[in-house]
Amino acid sequence: MSDRFLGSRGRRANFGALLLMASILGGCQSTTRVGDHYYANGRYPEAAAAYQVYLESGTSDKDQTTRTLYRLGVIFATPGSSTYDPQRSVEILDQLMSVYPGSLYAAEARLLRNLQVEIGNLEQELTADRVRLTELSVDLAERENELAVLEQQVGDRDDQILTLQDSIPPLRIEIRELIRELVSKQQELEQLEGLKAIDLDQPPP
Repeated sequence: MSDRFLGSRGRRANFGALLLMASILGGCQSTTRVGDHYYANGRYPEAAAAYQVYLESGTSDKDQTTRTLYRLGVIFATPGSSTYDPQRSVEILDQLMSVYPGSLYAAEARLLRNLQVEIGNLEQELTADRVRLTELSVDLAERENELAVLEQQVGDRDDQILTLQDSIPPLRIEIRELIRELVSKQQELEQLEGLKAIDLDQPPP
């Protein structure tokens, strides 16, 4: 059953160890109780392992399954944890919403999933903007060096000097605009991270 929810990435777990854990725990409810204990104490790797054992058990308990999937989504969405894996969290939350669209956890899953996607998109945009800013800064430095050389020359180089002088202000304007955009996006990212932190701090229903 976990293939259905966790996808190919979930299969990387050591299932021999998980099956051993299942036999020790002796039942689905015991497995989820152990997972809840680890979850409540912030021991996310152990909680994730216990929850995956539960999903491997082939349970048909819809409420418990959706709760377990949601908590797995939260575990993989928590920054600073060794289990932090936003893409895996999004996959699990997508599967929860797809298989159980009317469940108690569907709305929370959608909110958390959308926040992570938006944060990921902003981070990609910030990375692209930083690369472009670096390229523009290098270009500006090269042009200013060329200008310094040309200014020492006379005669037929005047036209080149004028061309380079004309090209520098637009570059400076573009750099200033990119810097303002980076600051704005960074602030937006921090706000989204704050919203996500608030959402993660709230206990699920």
